[in-house]
Amino acid sequence: MQITATEHGVVRLFAIETAREFDHAALVEALGVETLNPEQVDIIALEDLDELGLEGYLALGMGIPADEIEAMRPQLAALKGDVVLIRSAAFGGKATTLTPQAPLRWIASFGEVPLDLAATPIKTKSAQGIITGKTPPVRASNSKVLLWILMAFGLIVLVTLSMFVRIAV
Repeated sequence: MQITATEHGVVRLFAIETAREFDHAALVEALGVETLNPEQVDIIALEDLDELGLEGYLALGMGIPADEIEAMRPQLAALKGDVVLIRSAAFGGKATTLTPQAPLRWIASFGEVPLDLAATPIKTKSAQGIITGKTPPVRASNSKVLLWILMAFGLIVLVTLSMFVRIAV
């Protein structure tokens, strides 16, 4: 399998056909690659997906179009045990050749649904034109208010002290 340096948005599904522990290091070795970004790889025990199932995980978790999943429904339903999903980003933007070996068996390659980044322009009257006019006046800073509060507090302290002095004398 050839992975180009510019590949984007492809998810490869492999079945793991082994009863022993299979981890990231074993995956790198079985694919015949030097490195693989572990954040872009999902090793999944199908029994852990519960009612979501592999189809739901592909659709909701990976963004695979429903028609691609529907075309692979019999093959997906036949899978047991563990699978691995590898996104294009796992190869770090480098051209790579995969040589999958046992216990990996390639099942399918899917294309992720690209995000719709096109925004529909707002056509209301208030959204038309250019914003003009004067900027609002600068509000008075809170330092003047703080000064008045401190002066009032000082006056209260002075009145209290003068009353204390009159009582004590």
